[in-house]
Amino acid sequence: MLKPAPLIIFLNDLKDPRARSNACEHKFIDILIIAICAIMSGAETWEDIESYGHDKKDWLCTFLELPHGIPSHDCFYRIFCVLDPEALEVCFIRWVKSYFPMALPLGESQTDIVPIDGKTIRGSRGKGKRAVHMVSAWSSRLRLVLGQKKVDTKSNEITAVPELFEMIDLKGALITADAISCQKSIAAKCIEKEADYLLAVKGNQEMLQNDIQAVVESHWEQNPVDQPCDNFAEQRNTGHGRHEYRCCWVFNDLTLLSTHTEWEGLKHFGVVQADRTIDGKATTALRLYITSKAMTAEEMLTATRIHWEVENNVHWMLDIAFNEDACLTQDKNASENLSVLRRICLNIFNMDTANKGSMKRKRKRAGWNNGYLAGLLNMYIFGEDSGSNANDYPRA
Repeated sequence: MLKPAPLIIFLNDLKDPRARSNACEHKFIDILIIAICAIMSGAETWEDIESYGHDKKDWLCTFLELPHGIPSHDCFYRIFCVLDPEALEVCFIRWVKSYFPMALPLGESQTDIVPIDGKTIRGSRGKGKRAVHMVSAWSSRLRLVLGQKKVDTKSNEITAVPELFEMIDLKGALITADAISCQKSIAAKCIEKEADYLLAVKGNQEMLQNDIQAVVESHWEQNPVDQPCDNFAEQRNTGHGRHEYRCCWVFNDLTLLSTHTEWEGLKHFGVVQADRTIDGKATTALRLYITSKAMTAEEMLTATRIHWEVENNVHWMLDIAFNEDACLTQDKNASENLSVLRRICLNIFNMDTANKGSMKRKRKRAGWNNGYLAGLLNMYIFGEDSGSNANDYPRA
């Protein structure tokens, strides 16, 4: 089973944020590990983390020092308020990067599609305070969150996305993003990172949008829909009371776009039409795209669909399985640090392909079964295989 380097290696590099750490009752690494174990086991509040620690104290003592017992919920909260979120994010990204050398070499048919998208942690909104907004990168090939970056309160995703690109390894990947990231600077950053881009085009790039629409409408007039053509592909899906028909047209004549020279590496552009029928109600949506990768219509259609994995496998999972939006922590540092811990836990459960079940079920099992949680800790945090005995305890 492929696995990253032990997380503990990177956690040990974090600087204890307390001014007099050597005089503190509780060890910094103990606080981090208890918090991760608690969140993996279903904890959602600081009080939950403390309660988990007390209920599992005997087990935790088998691999943590806990010189003065379990910290209070106020202690957990204060630590994560003063812990530098960027340092924890770097720790998280370095841990995920350690997985890359063990992955198969990228081939033409194995290009990693990396959707980029933002998510607001709604419960972090306070009086006179904006909610924390995080931008995440998801690897469709590794099925892992590659990294995240908080959007500055005085900025937006346009500035956060290039900063996220600087933190993660994107060489050879196809980066997909929605219209807010359809910016010349972001396209240029993708090329600089030796990656390709597939960006949705909307009204924020009005001239580009109008040019693509004109090309598409002209093509439709000259080529009836029922007449096959080389630049066309279609897909049909049915399930859960939903019928979906998706089709795509791709074009490579960049001279038809008046601003094509302003977009670094631009090669193709296209349109995806999605017709959905849900419980008898039909809707149609048209989405325009530009890309730096020479793509067939089938490849563009597949990539645009994979883009939604960041919504389904990260954002939706964090809300439904981890109840992230209900977290009322309003301190920006603490809220951001908790979001990193949730993504660490999300990745661990995604890496755990040997045990089947939903994310919610895995969290419940981690809380109920010390042996199951011990196996995950040994495999991904402490780096010691638990062997065939599911009841082995981890050793720090």
